[in-house]
Amino acid sequence: MIKTNNLVLKISSLAVAFLVWIIVVNVSNPIVTRNISVPLNVVNANIITDAGKTYSLMGANSVTVSYEVRSRDQSRISASDFNASIDLGDMYDITGAVPIAVEVVNNKDLIIGAVASKPSIVRVSIEDLQRKEFTLTTKITGTPSDGFSVGEVKLDKTNVVVTGPVSVIGQISQIGVEIDVTGLDSDESGRAELKYFDANGNAFVISDNRVSKSFDNVGYSLVMLNGRTLALNFDVGGTAAQGYKFTGAESTTKSIQVRGQPEVLEGLDSITVPASALSVEGATGDVNITVDIKNFLPANVTAVGDTKVNVTLKVEALDKKSLTLTVNDLNIVGAKPGVATNIVPEKITVVVSGLSANLESVTNTDLKATLDVSEMNSGSNTGSLKFEPATGLSVDSYTPFEVIIGNHTSEKNETTTAAEQSSMETAASAEN
Repeated sequence: MIKTNNLVLKISSLAVAFLVWIIVVNVSNPIVTRNISVPLNVVNANIITDAGKTYSLMGANSVTVSYEVRSRDQSRISASDFNASIDLGDMYDITGAVPIAVEVVNNKDLIIGAVASKPSIVRVSIEDLQRKEFTLTTKITGTPSDGFSVGEVKLDKTNVVVTGPVSVIGQISQIGVEIDVTGLDSDESGRAELKYFDANGNAFVISDNRVSKSFDNVGYSLVMLNGRTLALNFDVGGTAAQGYKFTGAESTTKSIQVRGQPEVLEGLDSITVPASALSVEGATGDVNITVDIKNFLPANVTAVGDTKVNVTLKVEALDKKSLTLTVNDLNIVGAKPGVATNIVPEKITVVVSGLSANLESVTNTDLKATLDVSEMNSGSNTGSLKFEPATGLSVDSYTPFEVIIGNHTSEKNETTTAAEQSSMETAASAEN
């Protein structure tokens, strides 16, 4: 009986001790619930990509895993102890929902009970994958050294291929490089990272790792140009209509700023617009023409700013004026000493045409009329004059006359009446 009681007592003691141990353990090392963020892995993604499409997870690319662990062991648990994944083969086509599976891969003996994830499902967005080729562009930023400008910019590649979701590729308007030329006064080369530009020309960053480029940077070389101001000259072709005269070319633009390599600009002082671009053929009034100076620049020279220049070709109507010359107004060449030279009639009417401003002040001496008698014989000869009128004037006609060499009074009297009559008729016709 005593032995039986001792056995019961021992068993009871063990039970009490176990309970006390349980109580002590739970008090000093209790079970706690903890949460940890675990990356979400995608399984069987090739089901989507093999169909020429791409996917994105609608939400975060990680899940929160909830688990239980003894408080003393919680520091030994990390995200790498869990594997959270979705299998795209299990995707529900209508909603795009895929269940999340969580597996304990390390420290299984420390994890108590089952683990759970939040959320328990994730939705997947599917869209077409686009492959698009872009021509590379260059954008210059900054201000070069005074008197210099950027000339030619060359890239060692011209096109880049970008692959990614249609919705993302659609945001890209251009792809190229930005080159800072602040303070530059000489040629430069280097490499620059490719950037994306939107429709407004602003650079932006694409963080979507589904977007890829065929290369990420490109080599460049740029030429810095020195500046110079060149005067503008105008050559004018064609002939104005009868009775009209071209008087000159006018333009409010007198010069143009150009850039070029120093050896090209050396000795270059002006630019001439050729007659092929400026014509007054048949004009009866001013002709206004717009020319693009860049078409007439030498090779490797570029204009700065607006290159279009307005040119006015001035065309004015001609007026006429009659002047009366006597033998004293003539420069007689070839006269023999002591031999008289006279003209019949004694007055010659000369019709001169020109602009009104020029005709107002013209005098007999301005015509510089010359009579050559070196080949004339004694007696009556047909007269002929040569003129060197002032600039802007021309001689249209003059009345016929006879030149009397020597003292031939009777012959002179016989020819006077006929010559004077012819002179009067010709002068009247010219003035009309």
